[in-house]
Amino acid sequence: MSKNRQERQTLYQKLLLLGTDKHGSERVLYPTKPKGSVQKVPILGGTPISADTAEALRKQVFGSAELRSPMESEWLGQSFCFNDADTPQSYSLKMPKVTNKGLAMCVQGFILKHLLFTRRGPRVVTDPSTLLRATTRAQEEALVGALSDILWKAGERQHAVLCLTQENVYVNDSSSYQTDGCTERIHTFEFKKQDELTFNLKKYLFEFLAEDGNGLLLFLYSVVLSRGFAKIVDDMDGEENSLLQSNGTIHPALATLLLTGRATLYLHNGIIYEGSEDTMAKARTGIVTRAEVGLLVWSREEDSGRSSVGSRLKTPSFPVWVTRCKDMYGILFNPNKELTRDYHAENRFDLHYYSANPNQTTATIITIDTRSQTTRDEYHSPPLENLIHTKWQGAEVNWNGSAPYV
Repeated sequence: MSKNRQERQTLYQKLLLLGTDKHGSERVLYPTKPKGSVQKVPILGGTPISADTAEALRKQVFGSAELRSPMESEWLGQSFCFNDADTPQSYSLKMPKVTNKGLAMCVQGFILKHLLFTRRGPRVVTDPSTLLRATTRAQEEALVGALSDILWKAGERQHAVLCLTQENVYVNDSSSYQTDGCTERIHTFEFKKQDELTFNLKKYLFEFLAEDGNGLLLFLYSVVLSRGFAKIVDDMDGEENSLLQSNGTIHPALATLLLTGRATLYLHNGIIYEGSEDTMAKARTGIVTRAEVGLLVWSREEDSGRSSVGSRLKTPSFPVWVTRCKDMYGILFNPNKELTRDYHAENRFDLHYYSANPNQTTATIITIDTRSQTTRDEYHSPPLENLIHTKWQGAEVNWNGSAPYV
């Protein structure tokens, strides 16, 4: 036997595993591909963060850079983490901390967009229940697509900035800045094409998934730099508010930034002028284009001027809605794309609800029937039903045996 043939046969034997079936017959077992593709690789290039940018980031997000606050500690050491693959809830992110839930739910909305509606190819399964039982690879691809969509939208589809960390420290403690172990180690990468952004997100996805990493904060910083400090202040009517509130939860304007690319305080369609010509009517800019992922809001204590949700959020391109119910975030979705395209599909339909609530051990599927209008007292109705009625007024809401826990 020639040397080359021997080498080929040796290689072939290494690639094959011999086994036997229940009848004792020999069979060949081919090595399986790894379930996931995420690997830790060296982060090369980029621009080291400056002291001015590090301070500005901390102020924009946390309100101050001088001291590391308890609120900031809630965000350090937190990354994106999916529920176990190939299970009924494998489409969803784990959210161990209430403070991070608002940001994670907005990302979850775009994850569902990619899992359910944007996958292409002849071998792509279209059965919703199968798509929701996501494999590890499907989880990773959906997360990359979600992060890319949000960052590209924040950069007005012209550019995006990605924050990744290095071992080196570029900003030291000073009277105006206290190190936190993350911000001062950032390298920033700017991209002018979304394909390049997506490629690098996939390449460095480990930064956003690492259990001991700062994936959530790095992504939040990336959103801020993609939008730009000046535009965020302008979006918020000149109010220099931090994007996280005093309890560590996200400011409502951060939710609109993540969903629409603009950190607006208002949820109505377009521009509304408040006041009169005599009092110099001021423009209040809300949602300027139809959102891909929607937002529904309900609370008895809400400022009605800022929480009046317009159709561009109520009827998004995809039937996925982030929910803010009494300041608690969740998500409603339906796998049928026609639900937001054909009003006939809204006669009777199901909505999946996910909130990462510890009490939610099985899928919560709520049936909405708009054919028979009912009168309900919102003071005696579950908050989530009141939220649903802001979109489907008077509809009958059936929890299908689940005890209303929201």
